[in-house]
Amino acid sequence: FTDIHEQKIKEQQKDEFLSIASHEMKTPLTSAKAYLQLLELTLDNKDEKIALYAKKASLSVNRLNELISELLDVSKIQYGKLSYNIDFFNFDEMIDNTVQDIQYSSPKHTILKSGNTKELIRGDKDRLQQVVINLLTNAIKYSPEAANVYITLSQQNDEVMVAVKDSGIGIPQQHLKKIFERYYRVEEHAVEFQGLGIGLYISCEIIERHKGRLWVESELGKGSTFYFTLPINNI
Repeated sequence: FTDIHEQKIKEQQKDEFLSIASHEMKTPLTSAKAYLQLLELTLDNKDEKIALYAKKASLSVNRLNELISELLDVSKIQYGKLSYNIDFFNFDEMIDNTVQDIQYSSPKHTILKSGNTKELIRGDKDRLQQVVINLLTNAIKYSPEAANVYITLSQQNDEVMVAVKDSGIGIPQQHLKKIFERYYRVEEHAVEFQGLGIGLYISCEIIERHKGRLWVESELGKGSTFYFTLPINNI
């Protein structure tokens, strides 16, 4: 019981620190993003090299902004303050746009999409897109030697299902039930693959809030497939 109590205290202290640090970083990051946007607008299109550097810097700032937003989301989840904007939206269209965006920023992998749902989903479009982005970027990150990542949409009765599959390093069986925990990282890959261990935790919270399920099937050395389901018009 003492070990659990000390662990909870450490997690609470970590949450508080990350929340404060994230808020403090937001202001200078917003300014940096604005200046980069102005720089891109004023650059001469003929100087492709400088324009490319500016674009890469902007992409890095956007990624940093996403990480900070994840840190803020963790603290909001802990205090029950993660906000949702529930409405009907075209699920297939959201998936297509997300795949296109990730593909643009990850040219070394080809994202192959199959299937469709042709359904309007009632939920928070941005939060669910956040889940898809996390799963796709993870699939790309953990399959550095593979050429393809797969995302499949299907519909079963009153649910839609999304599967994101990679042919990467896979996950040891003893870690499968723990990877959705807050701050959990597979120690064997902690140095090789950088991360905060919170993306899947946040994704699980979002899917559960939408009364869906999120799980993974994986075999070490043979890749992983992450699945999530969402009810149709049942939130």
